[in-house]
Amino acid sequence: MITTQGAGSPYWAQVLISTLGLFGGASGLGVLATIAVQRRKLKADTAGALTDAALALVQPLRTRVTELETEALAVREQLTSSQRELQELRTTVWELTRTLERWREVIMAPGATVRRIQAVVTEEERRGRDRPRRRP
Repeated sequence: MITTQGAGSPYWAQVLISTLGLFGGASGLGVLATIAVQRRKLKADTAGALTDAALALVQPLRTRVTELETEALAVREQLTSSQRELQELRTTVWELTRTLERWREVIMAPGATVRRIQAVVTEEERRGRDRPRRRP
C-alpha cells in the first residue's frame, strides 16, 4: 500500500487503487486456482472421451468377431457333414468295386454260362436288398 500521498491525488483514490490491486491479486489467485481445478476436470473429461472413443472402435470389432465365430461354427458343422458323406461314398465305391470284381471272375471263369452269371447277379441283388442302406 502506498503510504505517502501524492501531490495531486486524494487519499481515497490511493486507497481505492490499492484495494482494487488487492482484489485483482486475489482474482489472479482465484483464476490460478480455477485453472488448476479445471485442469484436473479437463484430464478426467479427456480420459472419458478417450475411453468412449476406444469403446466406439472396439464395439464393431466385437460384433465382427461374434459374426466370424458363428460363421466358423457353421463351417465346422458343414465340414463334419461333408466328411461323413465322403466316408459313406468311399464305402459305397469300395462295395461296388468288390461286386464288379466278383462279377468279372464269374464272367471270365472257364465254362461260364449265362445261367451261372444270372444266378450270381441275382444272389448279389438279393443280398443287397437284405442289407440296410446307409444313405440318408
